[in-house]
Amino acid sequence: MSSNRLRNNQVSEYNDRIYEKNDFEKVYSSNFNQKFSISGEPNIEYEKKVHYLTISSKNRDISFNPLVNNYIVHFPTEFKNIYSIELIQAIIPAKNNVEIEPYLLLDIEEIQDVMISSDSNISKSFAILLLAPPTTSGGFIQIDNRIHENTVLNFTTPKASLSKMSITIKDSDGNLFDFGVNSNTLNKNMQNTFIFKIITGEKKRAQLNQRNVY
Repeated sequence: MSSNRLRNNQVSEYNDRIYEKNDFEKVYSSNFNQKFSISGEPNIEYEKKVHYLTISSKNRDISFNPLVNNYIVHFPTEFKNIYSIELIQAIIPAKNNVEIEPYLLLDIEEIQDVMISSDSNISKSFAILLLAPPTTSGGFIQIDNRIHENTVLNFTTPKASLSKMSITIKDSDGNLFDFGVNSNTLNKNMQNTFIFKIITGEKKRAQLNQRNVY
């Protein structure tokens, strides 16, 4: 037997023994490798995050939205995976005898089917604004929070996104409430403000389990 052939047989025999010893097939088998794969790590979960959004008529583009009772405001950030939206406060100018209204209605075009009512104007609205007494005559009115304690819009399937709100303020008959002849200005005495609590779901990643690296 030539030296080359002898050497080849020895190498082949050595490789065969190493293969049996290390069992490379086992390394690549699904059962063995599963615990070392990233697919074996915990699934991605979502955690709830609370945001407080303030909408004000003073931030509207007066060229396209001249009136304080009907305007659109775009958010500086887009909310995604929304679990719930709740109105927690509103500030309304005490103008044009608004304090004698039984209540006002807040419509938000992007958010529908919040309330159920025999009154079609209420059922189309996001919330009823029950007005507290004005701070001063001709000043501002806040909503009575007690009526909103259980008025929260919860989405069974999280709402994908929300980047703007189209705000409409109506009287109890469903008509736009007229805050006065100066409502088409940015005069601070004529502006309204709404504060919302928005809960979203954001992806979180659990700490990776220690695993071997090949």
